[in-house]
Amino acid sequence: MSNYLTMNKMKRFYIIMMLLLAGIVVEAQPSVWDGSRELWTRGSGTEGDPYLIETAAQLAFLSYMVNKDFDTQGLCFRLTTDIDLNGSEDQPWIPIGLCDRGFDEDGCDRGNLNSTGFAPRSMFMGHFDGGGHVISNLYVDNELDYAGLFGRAGSWVEGDTVVIENVYVRNGYIKGNNCGGIVGYGSMLIVSYCRNGADIEGDVVGGIVGGGHPKVCNCSNFGLLSGSNVGGIVGATQSRAVIIECFNQGNIIASRCGGGILGGSNNAIIENCYNTGDVSAMGESSPYYPAAGGLLAVSSWHFNAKNSYSVGEITGNHHVGCLIGFTSQPETTTFENCYYLNVCSGNEYGTPKSAEEMREEAFVDTLNQGKAVWGFDVNNVNDGFPILVKTDLSVNDNGGQQLAVFPNPVKDMVNIEGRDVAEIQVYNVLGVKVKSFTNTNKISVEGLPEGVYLLRIADKEGNTFLERIVKE
Repeated sequence: MSNYLTMNKMKRFYIIMMLLLAGIVVEAQPSVWDGSRELWTRGSGTEGDPYLIETAAQLAFLSYMVNKDFDTQGLCFRLTTDIDLNGSEDQPWIPIGLCDRGFDEDGCDRGNLNSTGFAPRSMFMGHFDGGGHVISNLYVDNELDYAGLFGRAGSWVEGDTVVIENVYVRNGYIKGNNCGGIVGYGSMLIVSYCRNGADIEGDVVGGIVGGGHPKVCNCSNFGLLSGSNVGGIVGATQSRAVIIECFNQGNIIASRCGGGILGGSNNAIIENCYNTGDVSAMGESSPYYPAAGGLLAVSSWHFNAKNSYSVGEITGNHHVGCLIGFTSQPETTTFENCYYLNVCSGNEYGTPKSAEEMREEAFVDTLNQGKAVWGFDVNNVNDGFPILVKTDLSVNDNGGQQLAVFPNPVKDMVNIEGRDVAEIQVYNVLGVKVKSFTNTNKISVEGLPEGVYLLRIADKEGNTFLERIVKE
């Protein structure tokens, strides 16, 4: 009976959401890039007063400055509007952080190590908050390394961590050696609450991060990925990498390593992740390669997967596994509470379940292990399979609304920019209004339980907006 009541409450919540969505007014248009650059003029670069990136030209200026070896270590940036990069062969995006690539005064990227103006080891070393805004029509075609919205991001300082969060690359095309929808190569880097919809091809390819040893949390990929070493979230790791609460829905085509979440691993953890994309690895055979796996292609050292599943079709001409393609260290490779569809054929890591079993609410409880990470797919957004509550509902496609809600996730105070707010109503996942505020652009969610909440924001011009936040 309790499950029945819970289902009814969840359905009521989604009905309320749909009714509220009917009141959304789309007004503002994205900032369209014309190839120019302009200096940002607001903010001081601190955590409390970040530099505000308000136009496409200002985002291009950030790329220009980083690639000119401008030191961004410890500096904070926040995107305040949707961006249309208007990308094409005639107007390619220059990734933010080319590391050891040369450049010219027009903005870089066609030089080499001996070119005039060579910037030694330039990369993004700060904190970039995309504010949940959409970046569309990204076009990057690097014949060398580091392709993505960001090329290379990381730090040289021990104990320092670079953060890129709340970025949604809606569509585009990316090509290079180390390439990812958000970051081409990252070390000492955390990428969180980001989403990629661009198609990517190259050598080391990841939906979010190409290569390196990043920590990636609450991210997702929808783009088509193809290349040599390919992973739905991360392409390949040279040392320890951590991937938590991420999912991939894009198809993967690899000639060497193809993994639904991670391609090649030298030391990695995958926890609370899922893959629904088809994975194929077809190429010339060697002892390790090619290899295709629902979560991971190849592990050459320590690897641990926990509370995860894959339902994509896995195919290849050598090593094929429903969860992992091949491991050279089976004694250090573990799968805890991980599952795959029983129609899959491959090695025996993980536990098979039927599609019907994996669509049941009991399977959500099995994955959760007493926590509130997974949710039942009430609205059928994932073909009935379990969803990740924070990841599936966190990064919003705001359709061009000139509205920024941050930080997200949040611990106490939420800021709303871009509108003069008249009223804010806060709903929990059962559709119950738990708080309301009037005539303020800053609200407190302190005291609310951890979880996902819906903000219904009405401005003083009579427009209504919806934003989802995650309370930590």
